[in-house]
Amino acid sequence: MFMEEISLHNSLGDVQIDAVVGEVIRVYESAFPGQIAGYYVEGSYADRTQLATSDIDLVLVFRQPFAHEEERKAAEQAWDRHNHGSTLEVDIVLTNEQELHDGVNPNVKMGSLFVYGEDVCHRYPIVPIESWTSERMHASYWLLVNVYQRPKPVQLMLDFPDPVDEFYGYTNRTIHLPDGREVPCTRNLVRTTGWAATALLALQARQYAAKKRACVQLYREHIGDEWTSLLEEIETFCRDTWQYLIPDEPAAREHLRAICARTLLFERHFLVLYKDYLLRQFHTTNQEQLTRAFWVQDQSPLADEEVAAARQMAYQ
Repeated sequence: MFMEEISLHNSLGDVQIDAVVGEVIRVYESAFPGQIAGYYVEGSYADRTQLATSDIDLVLVFRQPFAHEEERKAAEQAWDRHNHGSTLEVDIVLTNEQELHDGVNPNVKMGSLFVYGEDVCHRYPIVPIESWTSERMHASYWLLVNVYQRPKPVQLMLDFPDPVDEFYGYTNRTIHLPDGREVPCTRNLVRTTGWAATALLALQARQYAAKKRACVQLYREHIGDEWTSLLEEIETFCRDTWQYLIPDEPAAREHLRAICARTLLFERHFLVLYKDYLLRQFHTTNQEQLTRAFWVQDQSPLADEEVAAARQMAYQ
């Protein structure tokens, strides 16, 4: 089927990136004609802070929920099936207008760039801070456990993902370079600590951190605890200076190793606060939040007798 050329409502400031986003849209418009209301870019390309190693974060708003799980999986995999050989990573999140009625993710509502279709997000309110806190706290916990493949049940006194690795297992994700090489990077480290900071901002300060670049500044302004300097180092060095890559210089590698060592302590700090939050969640009357707590703990249970007892009581 012939399709006219995709014309973006807003450029991302780079001809190559615009072309990739246009091609993603073309693939989805062909596979799901008339079913997608709007396309949004979030993350670093939305606020023009991208690096050469940045990925493209796209949010697709379907008009209706998927009829069945197979249709959702087909939509999730549509770009991967089409894309062959590009070194640019594209992360795609799917939602629909029915979900937006309950509140739009602040990353989309406050921090995204509308690029194609119909800008429907302005019709709906931002997700309530209580719901955002629930989503972020559980998502951050799930992430720090599962992206590093930590053993389950999860211990409050968490260990390094890989104690014998130079960077303790925090550089387990790889990245494709323009020359075709695939090398280790710190994207998981930046992501897990950033998500935890966003969750704590919602929990402790009732603040939305809609843009990645604003997260650390908001953390300093509204929390300002002993972990602020670690979060600033991760942003300054892992993201900006080293651009997610592992540095070659011995002194820089030692600096990265020290950052990774402190990250474990920050994760343990987060887990203490997560446990307290989880206990409160098992007493909530909000069924959606309770269901989320059950699901996360079914998948990645926390090894704690107090949590186990509260969870059992909530089941009754």
